[in-house]
Amino acid sequence: MAKKLTDQIKESAAKKPVKKEIPRTFSSGSSLLNLVLGGGYPIGTMVNLVGDKSSGKTLLAMEAIAEARKIFGNKLQWFYDDVEAGFSFNSMDLYGFDLINDEDIHSITIEDFELNLHNKLNKLKDDEFLIYVVDSFDALTSAAEIKRAEERRKAIEAGKEPKGSYGMEKQKFTSEFFRLQVKHIRDKNCLLVIVSQTRDNIGVMFGEKKRRAGGNALDFYASQILWLAESEKQKKKDIPVGITIKANAKKNKYGKPFRKCFVNMLFDYGIDDIKTNIDYLFDLKTNMGKQSNKKVVWNEKEYSPKGLVQFIEENNMEQELKYEVCKKWDELEIAISSKERKKRF
Repeated sequence: MAKKLTDQIKESAAKKPVKKEIPRTFSSGSSLLNLVLGGGYPIGTMVNLVGDKSSGKTLLAMEAIAEARKIFGNKLQWFYDDVEAGFSFNSMDLYGFDLINDEDIHSITIEDFELNLHNKLNKLKDDEFLIYVVDSFDALTSAAEIKRAEERRKAIEAGKEPKGSYGMEKQKFTSEFFRLQVKHIRDKNCLLVIVSQTRDNIGVMFGEKKRRAGGNALDFYASQILWLAESEKQKKKDIPVGITIKANAKKNKYGKPFRKCFVNMLFDYGIDDIKTNIDYLFDLKTNMGKQSNKKVVWNEKEYSPKGLVQFIEENNMEQELKYEVCKKWDELEIAISSKERKKRF
C-alpha cells in the first residue's frame, strides 16, 4: 500500500537536512572568460592579472568581487589593497556598494602586504570567504628600499657620495611570502588576486617582450595567470566609453592553458557579457580584436549587433545566448581534441 502523503512528509522532515554544497568557483563576470578559465575563479587559490595600462586589470578585479557577492552574500569579505592610490571608479554606481573603505590602510611595502593579508585571513570565520586584491604588486616597495632611499637623501644633503641602490629584498621576500601563504590561502577560502603591471623586457630579441615583478614566484604559485592587452577602444561620438581586451590564459590549473578570448568592457557599466557573447558567437572580432558590424541572424531573423543586444535584453534571453556560446566552444574543443588517436594505455 502506498504511504499516505502526511506520512511521507513526516519522514522527509525527520531526515537530516542536506548540507548545501559550497561553490568552489565563481564567475569572472564574462561567460566567455569563464570558459577560458575552466569555469571561473577558484576559491583557495591565487590569480595573477597581468597587463599594460588601460588593459582592464582593475575592472576585472572589481568584477570578481561583485560577482562573488552575488554568490556568497554577507559571507564574503573583501579588501581592495590600492597600493598605487589610483583607484578612480565609482563602484557604488557600477555595483551598488563601495569597493574601498576610506578607513582601510593600504600597503606600501611588501611587508605591509603580508601583514594585511595575514590579518584578514586570521579574522576570517570558517564559513566566510575572502577576496584580497593587491593593485598593483609592482607598486609595492620594501622596508629596506625605503631605508636606503632615506640614507641616500641624507648623504646627498651632506655632500657625500650616496651608496648604490641595488637590492633584491623584494624578490627574495616574494618567493618566501608565497611559499608560506599558499596553504593559508587555500585553507581559509580566500582568492588572492595579484594585479601586475607589465614592463618592457629591454634587450630581448626572442621570447617574451614584456615582464612583471615577482615573475618566477608568481609563475610557480599562481593557479591562473591571465595576460591582458587592449585591442580596441569603444567609442560613442568619437569619445572613448570602453575597451575591448584580449585575455590570454598563459597558465591554468583548472582548465586548458593558452585559451584566449576578447572581452568588451564599458567604463560606466563593467563587463558587457551580452555583447562579448554575440561577438564570439557570430565571429564579429578579427584576430586582432577589431569590431565588425555585419548583420547577424538569430532565430531566423536578421539584426545588427547593437539590435541583437537590445532584443536579447528586452526578452530576457541571456541564458539562451550563453548556451549557444558554450555549445560553440565545446564543439571547437572536440574538433581540436586528439580523440581520433589510438589510446596509449
